[in-house]
Amino acid sequence: MRLSGQLTLGFLFALLGRFTLAVDTWCGKAYRPSNAAFDPGGQIITPPRSPALLLDVKIRPRAQPYLEEDVAGAFIVDAPLSYFYGQPYEDALFGLQDGGARKLLSNVSESNTISFYVSRSDSADRPIFHDTVKVNSTGSLFEFDLSSFEPSSKPYNVSIVATGPDSHVFMASTKLLRLPNRTDGGSVTKIDSLYGGLLVKATTGSNSGHDAWTPFFPYSFYLDGNWLGESSKNMESLKSYSYNVLHIVPTGGLGYDFEQLDGWLDQAQQLGLWIMFDMRWQYQNASGVEWQVNRLRARSNILLWYTADEPDGQVDALDAPKQAYDQIRSLDPYHPVSLCLNCENYHYQEYSAGADIILSDVYPIGTNTSWSTQYNTVCNSTYGCCGCDNCQGYNNLSNVPARLDTYRDYQLLLGLPPKVLWGTPQAFGNSEFWKHTPTPEEKVAMTMLSVNHGAKGIIMWMFPTNPDLTDVTSRLVKVLTSTCADYLLRADMMIVSGPGMLDVTAWMVGGSVLVSIVNSAYQNTTGPITLDLPAELVATSITSVLWGDGGWRLTSTSLTVLLERSDLQGLSTDILVLSLGPQLLLSGQNPTAII
Repeated sequence: MRLSGQLTLGFLFALLGRFTLAVDTWCGKAYRPSNAAFDPGGQIITPPRSPALLLDVKIRPRAQPYLEEDVAGAFIVDAPLSYFYGQPYEDALFGLQDGGARKLLSNVSESNTISFYVSRSDSADRPIFHDTVKVNSTGSLFEFDLSSFEPSSKPYNVSIVATGPDSHVFMASTKLLRLPNRTDGGSVTKIDSLYGGLLVKATTGSNSGHDAWTPFFPYSFYLDGNWLGESSKNMESLKSYSYNVLHIVPTGGLGYDFEQLDGWLDQAQQLGLWIMFDMRWQYQNASGVEWQVNRLRARSNILLWYTADEPDGQVDALDAPKQAYDQIRSLDPYHPVSLCLNCENYHYQEYSAGADIILSDVYPIGTNTSWSTQYNTVCNSTYGCCGCDNCQGYNNLSNVPARLDTYRDYQLLLGLPPKVLWGTPQAFGNSEFWKHTPTPEEKVAMTMLSVNHGAKGIIMWMFPTNPDLTDVTSRLVKVLTSTCADYLLRADMMIVSGPGMLDVTAWMVGGSVLVSIVNSAYQNTTGPITLDLPAELVATSITSVLWGDGGWRLTSTSLTVLLERSDLQGLSTDILVLSLGPQLLLSGQNPTAII
């Protein structure tokens, strides 16, 4: 939920006897004292557990889109086992653990793989390649020649057919887009579907002259256009803080003075700022969307489009984001579309269908999540509005990563490929529900908790903020968008278990690993604190301390490498780079987990 100046209320019409009453809602829930609670509906519910094991074969192109200039592409093939989604799978490869529970046998043999072939699903049904993939694996890459896909604005339908050891057949499909090269000077933004990051060619300002595709980690704020209009030097200040995206929040109606906007976008291009163009007040107006996209799509610093701002909270028409998405993609297939969701579980499937990138705005600082100080009502799963939907506790930072995990789980439960997720950490307060602004420590912790749980971009609400948050974010951006980005956008997350309220994630690239350690507890911790690194991380030294006090040290036992320290400050964040030694050849690994 945003501040009141940005708030538009949704309406639910409840039938009371003969009378129809308009009820103000947020996330589908009534929140005024004069209205009774009711089930808002729209929840995603975990399906019943299947009695039989299921195999869920999926395929998707690694890049969205490919271009005429690309000669080779890659498909991502997933073949996870589950009891909740997929098609029945022969269980001959499974043994029984103590108590009768199934486990996947750990020995790797030919019977642990399935063969498959991939083909174009057009009239010719042309084969592309065939191969094998390991059962219960995800993220397997298979390269292929793009020459048979003529550049086109229309996507190609592609299918995968896999055969199990008992001749069961598993089928799935996807779309592949290979676009003509741009000739109008406009930019192209690719999504890397393997790691969830963006790829760009630096064509803006001082970054121009580089022709390689570069992983890009967006880090910036939603920006108050009134402040931006006060002086041309304000955008220069924004750049001096090292933020890399310009996201102007439009006012109501058409949203912009377009003559003024053109000047801002020209200046942004000169300064090397990418544009995240916000159409929140016009995204349900087809003619307005067409006019704005056509006006801006050929700019060399357009990064992506932003349509709906909290459509789930405001209870916008369920199909509105998807209609806008389809229209924008037909006008401009060269850039992704994003939107921001506010609710924990309200018509996620319908609203998220309208974007390639989902932002999550969870604002837990300074708000009572069980009692609305604005409306003097309780807040729960069916009633009330507290500024942080279905959040738990006061100043509970774990609400931030929990929402990202929830959205990722929804994609699995719906049988859909992963969405790219970004975080929108709170950078405001002292108004409405939120009785104080986050401290710098809270701000950094919320940001890195988002990153630890898969956020591939950070756009904060909102700027200008107070000097303390400006200072700390202008320091953190330099870390996240440089050294950290080389790991965050090029590797899978590795969850590291930690004691208490420590949240730890690692990313391994080549001979080094990035480790992010966030203590989401407010209290200091004394006594030795120990982190067991995953067995594959045979770290030999701490080569860089990118953030934090440098208090961590490496030790080892005969079985594992440890990160240790003697005490830990509340709300502390540490970001380290470790060097890796020779990798151990491990045997007898644990059976693969089945979800």
